[in-house]
Formats: sequence, structure tokens, C-alpha cells
Amino acid sequence: MTTRHTDLTLLPVLAGATLLVSGSPAVAQDYFDPGLLSLGGTNAAAVDLSAFGTSGKTPPGTYTVSLFINQIDQGQHTLVFEANAHGDIQPQLTSDFLHKLGVNTQVLPTFAGLAPENPVDDLAALIPEAKIQFDLAQLRLDISIPQVAMQPNAQGSVDPALWEHGVPALLFNYNLNGGRNWQSEQQGMGSNTQTNLFANVQGGANWQAWRLRSNMTYSRNTNSQSNVAGQTTQSTQFSSTYLQRDIQPWRSEILLGENNTESDVFDSIPFRGVKLNSSDDMLPTSLRGFAPIISGIAQTNARVTVSQNGNIVYQTYVAPGPFRINDLFQTGQAGDLLLTIHEADGTVRTQTLAFSSLPVMRRQGSLKYEVTAGRYNGGITVDSQQAEFVLGTAIYGLPHDITLYGGTLLAKDYTSVVAGSGFSLGNFGALSADITASNTKLHGQDDHQQGYSYRLRYAKSMLSTGTAVDLTAYRYSTRNYYSFSDFNNQGFQLSDGQVPWALERQRSNLQVRLSQQLDSWGSLYLSASRNDFWGNDKVLNTVSAGYNGSYRGVSYGLAYSIDRLNGDGSWPENRQLSLNMQVPLNLFGSSPALRNTYASYQMTHDNHGQVQQQAGINGSALDNRLSYSVMQGWSNGQGNNSSTLNTGYQGSKGSASMGYSYDNQNRSLNMSGNGGIVVHPEGVTFSQMLGNSVAVVSAPGAKGTSVMNGDIRTDSRGYAVVPYLSSYQLNSVGLNPATLPDDVDVTQSSLNVYPTKGAVVMANFATQVGYQVLMTLQLAGNTPVPFGALVAVENTAANKPNTGIVGEAGQVYLSGLPEQGKLKVTWGKEANQQCQASFNLKNASAPSANNPIHMLTVACQGQ
Repeated sequence: MTTRHTDLTLLPVLAGATLLVSGSPAVAQDYFDPGLLSLGGTNAAAVDLSAFGTSGKTPPGTYTVSLFINQIDQGQHTLVFEANAHGDIQPQLTSDFLHKLGVNTQVLPTFAGLAPENPVDDLAALIPEAKIQFDLAQLRLDISIPQVAMQPNAQGSVDPALWEHGVPALLFNYNLNGGRNWQSEQQGMGSNTQTNLFANVQGGANWQAWRLRSNMTYSRNTNSQSNVAGQTTQSTQFSSTYLQRDIQPWRSEILLGENNTESDVFDSIPFRGVKLNSSDDMLPTSLRGFAPIISGIAQTNARVTVSQNGNIVYQTYVAPGPFRINDLFQTGQAGDLLLTIHEADGTVRTQTLAFSSLPVMRRQGSLKYEVTAGRYNGGITVDSQQAEFVLGTAIYGLPHDITLYGGTLLAKDYTSVVAGSGFSLGNFGALSADITASNTKLHGQDDHQQGYSYRLRYAKSMLSTGTAVDLTAYRYSTRNYYSFSDFNNQGFQLSDGQVPWALERQRSNLQVRLSQQLDSWGSLYLSASRNDFWGNDKVLNTVSAGYNGSYRGVSYGLAYSIDRLNGDGSWPENRQLSLNMQVPLNLFGSSPALRNTYASYQMTHDNHGQVQQQAGINGSALDNRLSYSVMQGWSNGQGNNSSTLNTGYQGSKGSASMGYSYDNQNRSLNMSGNGGIVVHPEGVTFSQMLGNSVAVVSAPGAKGTSVMNGDIRTDSRGYAVVPYLSSYQLNSVGLNPATLPDDVDVTQSSLNVYPTKGAVVMANFATQVGYQVLMTLQLAGNTPVPFGALVAVENTAANKPNTGIVGEAGQVYLSGLPEQGKLKVTWGKEANQQCQASFNLKNASAPSANNPIHMLTVACQGQ
């Protein structure tokens, strides 16, 4: 007791000495006396705390960090931190790694002669003004590189060396649905039962860069009359079977098999053959589609911002003088751009740039092309001429927001040529115009028929009034003009399910789409089309208009539509007015049961005087995975009142739904399910419906862990599929550490992948499976192991080190421990500053239901 009192009286003296020493200019770094750790009465051994002796310095070791280059997130990376020639602890950055991060190491003369795999000793010496800052608490590494030393890449660019073809795999998307309808006995006819089953499987196989795809459909229908044996029809079809791969040096892709041509220049044509076309997916996201080039002059080091419709679409910093922005991300097809220049002295200058575009338009210097050779395959008729053809198209962006496009289609007895241009009119919108010429010799005729088709397309958005001409298109074709589809289908029988006028040759077509924003009052829209045909007086007109709005969470809409065929009295005009409304029930209370629950109402009224109405409840539960609706319908006249019940579930391995409806004459039950299956080198994993490129998450032992946004969870083996990735772009695949099992830890919770089109890439997470333990380490005489000692689990893989640092009272937290093993503990370089501890968790105190951490005390003995 006396000794403790004496020690405590030394505290002011020690503190004063520390202040004097630290304030002396002769001392190079702060010094912490390990003896201060023994003031509580323990006998502390001599601890080497040199790694912690300098304020703000990082202890050497291996860290998984979030890496940022010039404030741009580059994902998580595991890096080694060691002392450089100056004694500073720095991350070990190789020139090869810096090049992958976008540093122009292959051009900078200071990197000449450096081995790509050797760490850079002093980055600031090689790149003046470069800075490295590491936040140990946040595990965030910021590297600042002057823009002049970065690779001259556009926004969103990815080094093609990072693109991954993925692993060999089999892929399947499946969609199954079936139903049964019971019809009661009615006057003049008996009861009957109709049963149908439909299956669609989209299959594929990957091998390196090659992608094999095919689509299979199966249908079976049975119709059973009362007291009569049922009649069954069934069919199986295979379609869209092709083999495809990319050609990266050309930024293109080649396809062999069944597919469709592009629809930018000619109308899309189904074919069986070979196609070579450019791929916008391989371009940086900021160079796709059309965007104008923006020029300006900055007076100082200025921040330049480009916004459209109130949203910032581009921001960068420029030096004093003229600047030019040619990598603006593709914006909407309409909406003026606002250029804002924020000078360093606080001056702000703005400029409005009128902008509209059309789908066919390309930015300056951009080329899109297609070359296809094959046989016409399919169409709207039972059979066709199946003419062999060669097609070539090109679209090229010129200066001053002008795009030229054209193409040629050659076949026996048929030739077609198209040429056109699209251009921005500034304040007057965007316009494209083209002309297509065809030369056709029909079967059974000797003469060639030559015709022309003219097309105009226009778009314009007026922000001041909120009016947008989304697209207005007009096409007129002369009497002797035949499209390639007309040429192949002429004289053949129309397939079942097609509209009666599908084989008519079109004379003119007009399409108009308008929208009007009303600020907080909602929006209006109008869509109309008119079609007429050669050889008859038929005119097909369709018009639809509507209004949508919301008020305090209540959404409502009103729609009106007309479709009419003039010249054929057998098909009358159809007109329909509809009203819909949805009211969230949480407006009437804060109960959790009312959350995501809505009352809905729908009404339709047609020109025959029939009114149909439906009202009910719909909503979702279980984090929106479960959806449901209960509706009651009624109608006037000959209609029947009906009741419907529908429910669906969206899981991480697929989705399923079921519906039941009932009225006084019919009952029906339907069920459906869909999902995906991936067969990869590590097994079979079920998934939601698959997109183009996917990632297989491998986290062995991490059962039920949430992936990405939480809609996906790993299976019993720790595997899951992320079904939608962006091809040729950076995709971050992450696990939610909070959802990991109690006995699993991960060294890195996020991985970056760069899949090519159609690829299946592996996202392998290094998991540590085992116990979580708070261990108390004691030396001889029950003395705690010194504070700051380093603990390492022996016999672990070199790429999966398991370490910890001793805290107070000799306690250290470790995860991923086996049931028994050995620890190596060091607090200095001398033999008496090291010990080994054997542990066995078989008899360790069991954790509580809410605490998975075991408690254990072990002896640490000298080596």
C-alpha cells in the first residue's frame, strides 16, 4: 500500500520531465517510458514500443485499406507498410500497381529503369507535389497525384488489362408458369377445364472469351370438356442460338448464329449468319453516345461544373486559360446544359448551352459500325424467302455536333442504300433526316421496282416551360419501295397471332410523343401515331393522353386512349378512359403494420358503356421481399363481379408468385417461378434471374451473409451470385460484415471486378473461420504479458496472417481461431522478450446468446 502511494507521488515529477524532454529541440521523436505502464502496481517487462513512439506514425504491417486516387474511390486493397530509406512507414507501391491506378509511369522519365515489381521508395521524389496520407483509424489511404502525371484517360475509363474473361461456366435462366381455369356449365354449353404450362430456359456456356447462348421454350395446353376426353397440344422450340466473343483491340465483337441486326440505320433484320460490330460497352462511360464539346476560358484555377435539368453531370478543375471538355457523360436526349465557372477569387460565371440529341447521334470522332452476312431468318409469316444478304452500316460523329450515317444491303434480286445526317440545332432542338432507296425484283416478275423512303426525326426540350418533344418521327415511302422484310414475306401466309394489316406495305407513318411538367402539380403526356398503307384505304390511328400526379404520398393518374381503323367497317373504334389512385395507409397511423401498405382503386370506362372497377389492398413485407394484393372487382351490364388474390416472393435464389381469381362463372389458379443457375469450377449456385455479366461470390463458411444491397445472401456453403454487373467497367462487390456468422471474419469486405461481356467472374473473399476469443496472456507468477506486445497465431497461411496487439491486463482479441493451437508473443528482439502460449477452447467459457466472444486465460512461457 505504501509502495503504491510512493509511486503515485512520482506522477507530477514524471509528467514534468516528459514535458521538458519533449520540448527540447535535441530530441528527434517523442519517447514513452514503458515503466509508466507499471504504475498500477504490476511488474512490467521491458517493452519495445519504438513502432508507436512517433506521434502520427503508422506501425509497420499489412493493412486492407480503402484506396483513393485524387479523391476517386479505387476500392479496397491489401498493402504492406514498411519503413523506407528515410525511416518513414509508407505503403509499398510498385510502378506496375501505380500504372493500374492511372499514373502515367510508362511516360514519366523518373520511372525509367525502375523494375515494375519493386516498391517505390519515395513517391514525392519521382512525382513532384505527390502526397500520400494514411488514416489508420479509418483504414483509408489517400494518394494525391498532379493531373499532369496521370494517364490521359476519359472519365470512367478502365485499363483493358484489368478486363476479366472469367471462369468456365454454364448459365441458365429459367421461367416456369402454369395455370388452370375452371368454367362453369352455361346455357348451351357444358363446363370445361383449361390447363396450360409454359417453360422458358435461356442457357449458355462460357470458355475463356467465347460465349455460347441459346433459348428454349416449351408449351403444353389441355382443353377438357365435360364428359369428353381432353385435347392436348404441345410444342418445343429452340431459337437465338449463337456463339459470340469480343475483339478487344478493335473494341468490337463477333457473333456466329441466330441474332438480329442493329436498328440504328436499317430496320432490325432477323438473320442466321455472322455479324461483326463495334461495341460501345468497351468505351469509357464518358465517351458513349452523344454529348457536345464544351469550351470556355478560366481566369484562375477554377472549378467547372456542368448541370442539366438541375442535376450535376460533370465537374472538374482547370488551369487558367482556355479549356475544352470532350468527355462529358452521355446526358438525356433533351435538356439545356448549364456551364458554371467558379473562379478561385469567388467569381462565378454561368453560360447556358442549348442541347438536344437523337438516338442516332454520336460525339465528334466516334465511329459505330456493323457488318453482317447471312440468311433472313424468321419474320411474321409462316415461311419466307430466306434470302441471303450482306449488310454494312456506319455512323460517324463530325465537328459542330453533326453526325453522318449510312449503309448498304445487298441480296439476290434486292438492293437497298441509305444515307442521312443528324445534327443539333441549338435552341431549336435536334433533327435527323435520311433517305433509303430500294431496288426490288419480286418473285414471278421480270421488272425491277425502284422506290424511296424518306424519314425525319426531331426532339426538343424547353426548360422554361417544362415542355419536351421527346420524339417526333415521320416516314413516307413511295409505292414501289420495299423494305427487306417486305421482300422476304411477300406472298407467304401470315403467322397466327399477328395483326391483320401486318403484311400491308406501309405508305406513311407519323409518331409524336410530348410531355409537359407541371412542377409540383404532376405531369401530362401525349402520344399519337398514324399509319396508312399502299393498295387499300386503311388508316390506323392511335392516341393516348394522360395526367399523373401525387399529393402527400397519394398518387393518382388519369388516362384516355383511342385506337381506330378507318376503311374497314368490321373493326369499330375503341375508346377507353381509366382512372387509378393509390393511398398509403400510414397516412392514418404510425403502426408498423401500415408501413408499405396501400389502398388502391382502378376504374375503366369504354365507348360501349361498360364500366369496370376494382378496389383493394396491396403492399409488401419482409424487407419488400414479399408482395401481396387483394382486390374486389365489379362491373355493370353483362360483366361479372370478381375477386382476386395475388402474392409473390423475391428471394436471393429466385422468385415465385401465385394468384387466384373467382367469379360466378369462372375460377382460375396460376403459379410461376423464375431464377438463375450458375455452374462454376467451385460448384453449383442458385440465383435470381441473371443479367449479361455476373459475379460468383466465394466466402467459404460465411452462410447467410448479406451481399451488396441486402437482397442477396450466401448459401450454406458461403456462395452467392451477383446477377447484374456492368461489362468492361469497375464493379464493387461487397459483403456486409454485420451479417457474418459469429465464427467468421473477413480480412477484406469489398472486391473490385472488371468483367467482359457475358463473363462469370469469381469474387473470392478470404474468410477466417473459427472462434472469437478475448484471451488473457500471463507470464510466470501470473504477471500479464506487457502492453503493446504482438501476438501471431502459428501455422497460418502466409496470405492469411492472424495477428493482434495486447492491451491492458494482458488481454488480446483474436478471431478465426481453431479449437486448439499455439500463439507466438513478442514485445522485443531479445529472447526474454518472447514467449509461446498453447490454447484449447474445448473447455472455454461458452458465450452468451448475444455475445459470441469466448473468454480464456492461458500461460505464456519462454522459448
